Amino acid sequence: MVDRLPDDDLRVGNPERERAVTLLNDAFSAGYLEIAEFEERSGLVYAAKTRADLRAVLENLPNAGRLFNEPTHAVPATPGVAVPTTPPLHLEAEWDTVRRKGTWDVPPSTLVTGSMGTVDLDFTHASFPGPSTTLQFQVSITTVKLRIGPDHEIRYGDLQLSGWSKVKDKAGAPTRPGGPVIELTGSASGMTGIVIKRS
Repeated sequence: MVDRLPDDDLRVGNPERERAVTLLNDAFSAGYLEIAEFEERSGLVYAAKTRADLRAVLENLPNAGRLFNEPTHAVPATPGVAVPTTPPLHLEAEWDTVRRKGTWDVPPSTLVTGSMGTVDLDFTHASFPGPSTTLQFQVSITTVKLRIGPDHEIRYGDLQLSGWSKVKDKAGAPTRPGGPVIELTGSASGMTGIVIKRS
């Protein structure tokens, strides 16, 4: 059981919930959670009202101490759990459409959440800051369209699919080697469809 802390009754908002989801994603990717437990805890994050509620969701996970912006030097490094250097971009497609196209800066990590929405990301003319970017999905019954350029490589071996969700990879292999790598991780449930096309 988590010890009672003085700020347990402090209300939480979307920034704290997003941080909790990111930590759950990290723990899931590192093998500390199975998909059913990951989905259950993720649902509890969005219902959380107080810091105590969020602490309970992350209870017994090695990265739980990073939930409320504790100083980096006070948190020991946990092997197998990546410490993000910058917070991920959060794209929320809750009964909504989220688009990125044209010339835009791709962050090192993007968290995509929502249900009954559409996510349309065109990487063709985007600028990548490094050799790779990660798209962490936590979506249900969502349409995802990804358009990539001739030298982009896309990997989705770590993406967990459930409930008739599927990936349609129409892109094939890169026509030029050495381009940025786009990693798809997290989970897609319900009847989520992810379509990948190459320009």
